[in-house]
Amino acid sequence: MGKMMIGMDVAKEWIDIGIAGDGRVKRIANNERAIDAWLAKIGPDTIGLVAFEPTGGYERHLRRCLSRAKVAFKQVHPNEVVAYRRRRGIKAKTDPIDARLLAGFAAEELTRRELEPVPEADEVLRELTARRRQLQALLHAETCRCDVVDSAIVRKSLQAVIAILERSLAAVDKAIAEYIASSAHAQTSQRLQTFCGAGPAIAETLIAELPELGHLSGKKIAALCGLAPHARDSGKRRGHASTGHGRPGVRKVLFNGARSAIQHNPVMKAFYQRLVDDNHRPGKVALSAVMRKMLVTLNAMIRDGSDWRRAAKPAA
Repeated sequence: MGKMMIGMDVAKEWIDIGIAGDGRVKRIANNERAIDAWLAKIGPDTIGLVAFEPTGGYERHLRRCLSRAKVAFKQVHPNEVVAYRRRRGIKAKTDPIDARLLAGFAAEELTRRELEPVPEADEVLRELTARRRQLQALLHAETCRCDVVDSAIVRKSLQAVIAILERSLAAVDKAIAEYIASSAHAQTSQRLQTFCGAGPAIAETLIAELPELGHLSGKKIAALCGLAPHARDSGKRRGHASTGHGRPGVRKVLFNGARSAIQHNPVMKAFYQRLVDDNHRPGKVALSAVMRKMLVTLNAMIRDGSDWRRAAKPAA
């Protein structure tokens, strides 16, 4: 009570800072030296909460400084800010307006919620896994082009690029494996891979992009990754519940993991077949349910510090 609710609009070169109840906006450089100086001047103990939107990596300096100063912060989904903007009837959009809007959102909306502490993410590992995902997308695109091209010159060019991408991807995969093996994440990675259907790619992605794993309940971790169905009912009408938003990188690897699990994991296979055969769910809907069950199970394994105990016994 009595502490400042602050909104920060993060750009590449600067940060606009708004305080709830104060119309003024201060602009500082987007680097750790400037942010640390501002925090020291204003006093970290006077700040109740800082809200900001994800900006594709430009917010990393801010996250580090706030974490070091032990200031509570929340990275807000842009859709929530858009909805809040509409409720407030604000049509203009500038950096100072967005900073004041985020400050108001923190004071009026976030203070009503039960905010979970945000675990510190491993930025090095996150960048490595992001780079692997980029290389995989580029490799897939070039391979598809090579499959349909007629010109020998163009095919030769594509094959050269594909070879470079494959070497780069192999180097990044090796770097990720070595980084995890030599870090505190090694045991977590080994534990996640005891689940039949979760391989190195799933373990590495969850560690890098879902630091909340093991710290939230099953419902919250599913919602965070966009695997919790949202009901769309009104009166007597029953709409189609859908999933979405969240962490697309996590959902992508869980999709591939779920396809493997329904083939080789007896628990997940029985769960999938029950949904399809007994409950008459479409295959994609049932697969989404398997993804959610996988994530909830992996979350519980990390939370409880236990390996997967229901793996199929090897054949005699």
